Amino acid sequence: MGSELQGAGGYRVGDADRDRTADLLKEAHAAGYLTLEETDERLGTALAARTRGELDRLVADLPPEWRARQERGQPSAGPPPRQRPTLPAEVVWLVPLVTVITGVMLLAVLTRGFGFFPWPLLWIFFFAFGRRGRAGWRPPRW
Repeated sequence: MGSELQGAGGYRVGDADRDRTADLLKEAHAAGYLTLEETDERLGTALAARTRGELDRLVADLPPEWRARQERGQPSAGPPPRQRPTLPAEVVWLVPLVTVITGVMLLAVLTRGFGFFPWPLLWIFFFAFGRRGRAGWRPPRW
C-alpha cells in the first residue's frame, strides 16, 4: 500500500475537501471556464474522489491565478468564530448615569433619612427621557 501513495496526491480526502472542489467547479462554470456538461461530469468525479490527486486533476486546467483568488475567498473549515452580542448605544451613557443616580440617592437617604425627595434628579430624568419626536429630542412645549 505504501507504493500506491506517491507524493501528496495519494492522501485520502474528506467531505470538506470534496465540497470545496465542487464549489470551485461551480464557480468555474459561472465564470465561463467550463461548459455545463464538463461541470456535471467533473462534479460527479469530485464527489466520488478518494485521493487528493483525483481532486487536483479536476481543476488542473483552470487558470492558477483564478483558482488562487477563489480559494482565498473560501471560509476556513470549522465553525465560524464566536461573536460577542452587541449592546445598544444607550448603554454607554445610561449605565454610568444610573450608577451615579443610585449613589446620590443612597448618600441622600443615609445622610438625611427617608424623607428626602431628589428634586434635582427629577429634572435630569425629564431632560434625559423627555419627549422625543421623529427628528430626535425636542425641548418640551410650555
